[in-house]
Amino acid sequence: MTSCRSRNDILADIENELEQVLQDERLPGLSVGIVVDQELSWSRGLGTRDLATGEPADEHTLHRVASITKTLTTAAVLQLRDRGKLSLEDPLERHLPEFAEAREVAGKRDQVTLLRLLTHRAGLVTETPLPTWSTDEFPTRDEVLAALPQTEIVLPADHAFKYSNLAFGLLGEVITRASGQDYFDYVAEHLLGPLGMTDSVYWLPEDQRHRMAVGYSPDLYRDGLKPAPYVGLGGVAACGQLHSSVTDLARWISLQFRVGEHAIPNDVLAPNTLDDFHQPRYSEPDWSAAQCLGWRSLRVGENVYHGHGGGIFGFASQILFSRPHRIGAIVLANLWPYPMIQSLTVRILERLLGNPDPPPLTPPALNPTDHDSSRPVAADAENGTDDRAGLYVAEPGVPVHVAVRAGQLRLEISPLWPYPLHTGGVLEPTDNPLAFRIRGGRGAGEVAVFEIDDRDVATDFTLGGFVYRRMM
Repeated sequence: MTSCRSRNDILADIENELEQVLQDERLPGLSVGIVVDQELSWSRGLGTRDLATGEPADEHTLHRVASITKTLTTAAVLQLRDRGKLSLEDPLERHLPEFAEAREVAGKRDQVTLLRLLTHRAGLVTETPLPTWSTDEFPTRDEVLAALPQTEIVLPADHAFKYSNLAFGLLGEVITRASGQDYFDYVAEHLLGPLGMTDSVYWLPEDQRHRMAVGYSPDLYRDGLKPAPYVGLGGVAACGQLHSSVTDLARWISLQFRVGEHAIPNDVLAPNTLDDFHQPRYSEPDWSAAQCLGWRSLRVGENVYHGHGGGIFGFASQILFSRPHRIGAIVLANLWPYPMIQSLTVRILERLLGNPDPPPLTPPALNPTDHDSSRPVAADAENGTDDRAGLYVAEPGVPVHVAVRAGQLRLEISPLWPYPLHTGGVLEPTDNPLAFRIRGGRGAGEVAVFEIDDRDVATDFTLGGFVYRRMM
């Protein structure tokens, strides 16, 4: 940490800001940690882990860390590569013959490689075609594999970044088959155990749920928050099922610094493998971010951070670290969706690295930058009567606006709660008047299907495993 101010002064400022964020953002609680090299050097539990009891969180309180799980799944794949069990250039079909039945809508099966799955460049749909986020339990492993004939490759390989939970669920099955061990047993034996991540578990029996914070869903109109449902990820658990703590995630970040003169013999990942783990593979056109193997890298001024975030029923999470400075931050919130968690984590690291004016705490941009802007015009029969336009909300509180802009239907982020899950896409008509193929955004290449009432007015639509219900 480099600054003319003392470390204690900076930490005091960070804690004061976190307390203010807790109040301003109406968060139940935050668990925060700062990692310096091989130590969790500072941690705080703010607010409460349970609104009913007021009990505070500590560094061992479990949170569901959702897609941070993907970084451990990636590490397991890299271990198996180093042992000669697979190659990153292998087509998925080599390890999962069942994938030969997947549908080639815009991409080719033989171009769906392990490398492209790890970097979200395979063009695979975001979720299995079976019900997921709108149900009480995700489909099982056998059900996910049985649904591969209905699973689509919706973009050509390397065409665009196309985030896919299903990709990492299938990588979990690759790990099982290549290692000869169940995925969960493999990760426990080869990653969690050796790293001393003793708090972390994939499956948490009900009699152990007291170890976990209570997760909540937001309510835009009431103070009273209800606990979010506990929904297991079933057959795609390798994409986001992990429960972990500030203490354990600090150990995971510390591993990322064990390269060069800081390497440890016979570590869980060799120094060259860690370098490969962190190497950017694809960059955004403006160089603001890049995709690595599992990790996402983010440029903030002169600093580059690696990290991953996560969101799952009741829990938002973010870890970020700077390899050159050997420093990292962990922020866990027991509320999801929470759109500010990445920018909050960035502010912590920027303050620690001596930036007196870090980027403001802001939500994602409200207007997508990859579409032409439109100007107001007088309403007429063509632009004023589309019955699909309106505000839709998916559980557990993800709003999106379906808007008519320049003659097109678009998915726009809502300023009510600016969480950009399925925003930024254009809805392009298909032969089915109720189905639209999405161009751009997280849903790119996938189909949004509307339901209508007896007046032919849209009531809801499904996209990427979510059901968006019309509110106005």
